[in-house]
Amino acid sequence: MRVRVASLGLFAVGMLFATLPVAGAETVFTDEADSLYALGGEFYVEGRYSDAVPLFRRVIELDPLHGNAHALLGGSYLHIGDYANAIGAFERAIELDDGIRLAYLGLVAANYFTERIEAAEHWLERLASILSGDERSRYLATLSNQFPRLTLPGS
Repeated sequence: MRVRVASLGLFAVGMLFATLPVAGAETVFTDEADSLYALGGEFYVEGRYSDAVPLFRRVIELDPLHGNAHALLGGSYLHIGDYANAIGAFERAIELDDGIRLAYLGLVAANYFTERIEAAEHWLERLASILSGDERSRYLATLSNQFPRLTLPGS
């Protein structure tokens, strides 16, 4: 089932894109990968998720260790309703960098939308463990509104 997930725009674009960590110094980027990643990011912010997918896929071909490209590929898939590919991309992003918040949020959402509430709660707990203070409060408040069937950590 493919469903456009417009409601995720609130946190996926506004709150999260700006907080994605910068790739580590050990990652080597080509000019092509950098350019494609930047253009894919613009498409993502503009809501042009189908246009962003091939760009992020190409970035990953050029630099398979680019965790943020995997995360934004997952976000693009999520928004176009391709939950299986979204989950795979988000999981790979976390394997590469366990601090990418968008990947955790995407895993919460994709599992929630596919009726796997326990899995969504698992990823929510993992996300909560990397957040602190106000950030944790903001994220959990947003998530409780977006996903009312989830039990929040500490509840």
